[in-house]
Amino acid sequence: MRPPAATGPMSPQTPLVPSPAGVVPYSALVRQFHAEPRGKLYCLHGSRFAFRIALSAAAQLLLRGIPVALVDGTNRFDPYFIAEFARRVSSRGGPPPAALLDRIYVSRAFTCYQMEAAVTEKLPSFIARAGVPVAILFGPLDTFYDDQAPFFEVQAGVERMIGALRRLRDNRIGVLTASEDVRLASRERSRLFPRLAAAMDNVFRVTEAEGRPRILLEQRPRLQADAPQPVRPDERRLLAPPAA
Repeated sequence: MRPPAATGPMSPQTPLVPSPAGVVPYSALVRQFHAEPRGKLYCLHGSRFAFRIALSAAAQLLLRGIPVALVDGTNRFDPYFIAEFARRVSSRGGPPPAALLDRIYVSRAFTCYQMEAAVTEKLPSFIARAGVPVAILFGPLDTFYDDQAPFFEVQAGVERMIGALRRLRDNRIGVLTASEDVRLASRERSRLFPRLAAAMDNVFRVTEAEGRPRILLEQRPRLQADAPQPVRPDERRLLAPPAA
């Protein structure tokens, strides 16, 4: 997937209306994400193209002078993709590449504890200090799938991240998450993504057709977004804190 061409101005009048088959145009998704009212939680998941679509959305925002903070929890940020987009724009009379590259701020997380700290502490602090209106999270749950982290800690960490995302939305910060679907051996950890998706305003599945991405608007999982999932009796031992 090549860097996107520059599109027209973002307009709050552009509705996010999928086709009868549920397909959402990429341009409509980007426009609606940053349209008024500001502060939306959008989730992209599915094929590897989810990351490319998120980077394309970031590139369009950067072109319009909108800074972006990106937290990468799965090592999928591709600086060359953004750089190539910046060079193409510059060659057509747009701003120099440095002007775009200087507007994106990237942080990486390699453990679930680092990811939680990035989302709940470092990201809100940086956004407030730098005035960044958009955050993108790559693989927000990938590090939480590591079996070496106790599940009771993982589950609590995800809940704290969801709370932080809602506070960002309340402060009119838009958050776009991107992740590749994986099949997990752990039944408990398989419930983490539906839990996160239930807290989103819109969830989009990214599929591939003839080597090209398709964006499908999904119904959010029918979970109570404001309460943690119930724990079955046979799982309580997994949630018990270790003995001192």
